[in-house]
Amino acid sequence: MHWDRDGLTYDEAERILSENDGMPIGDVLRCCGDGDPSAGLLSDQCHTSVRLQRGNMPPTLWRGCILGQYMDVMSALDSANPAIRLRRHCEYTNVFPRAAVLEAIGNALIHCDAAQRRCIEVSMGERALTVTSPGCSMVRGEGRMLPRNQALAVAMVSLGWASMRSTGMMTIMDSYRRTWSVPRAEDSVDSFVVTLPALNEDSKNPSAVAQRIYELLSATPGLTVEGICRMLLISPVAATVALERMEAGGEVFSLGSSGSWMYYISG
Repeated sequence: MHWDRDGLTYDEAERILSENDGMPIGDVLRCCGDGDPSAGLLSDQCHTSVRLQRGNMPPTLWRGCILGQYMDVMSALDSANPAIRLRRHCEYTNVFPRAAVLEAIGNALIHCDAAQRRCIEVSMGERALTVTSPGCSMVRGEGRMLPRNQALAVAMVSLGWASMRSTGMMTIMDSYRRTWSVPRAEDSVDSFVVTLPALNEDSKNPSAVAQRIYELLSATPGLTVEGICRMLLISPVAATVALERMEAGGEVFSLGSSGSWMYYISG
């Protein structure tokens, strides 16, 4: 499948990019040419827009070069995706893992059907962030998703914003590997939807989480928050909220310092 009569095929570009550190953006645009319909996404006259809806706020609509839209929407999401400092943890985490957000929106741009002239919809609520891309996925014979917008795919790879390894959903799933929250991908005839649950969603029922932690510590005392999360498949947020309540109620106590606290059943 050639981008233009004299241009590179996707497989050829994949080989070149794998053998080198990247491709200058000017070379990418020359390779794309006017023969690739998706090359229009890289121009200021791009007909595909990204629309962001955050809760009850008025939606924000971006236009122009799709790469500029990508930077703008990520900037807006970063400001609305708060970092959570977990008690007795040295690291911060976001309500929606940033790596998963980057991948979900990047995939939507690369795989969207620009011919539909529909917006890429990004909706951020308290419980989930949803990215809806016009058009169903395109899958190769070996099960890999083929970028519908191949010119854009190579441009994003050359900028270091994407890879050609077809690992988008694997990256998203990996961001949630230690939680009981599971991201979803739904492929239909006219759209591809990725739903990212909020990492603090399972913290909203601390009593149920506390009961599970109590049973676990009864059988396996001396666990860290990380160990509890891994064994119960819950988020660090949920574990921390529940453990704070349990400590305040005298059900558990902790020993340790600076990020390596271990928890035990009291009494």
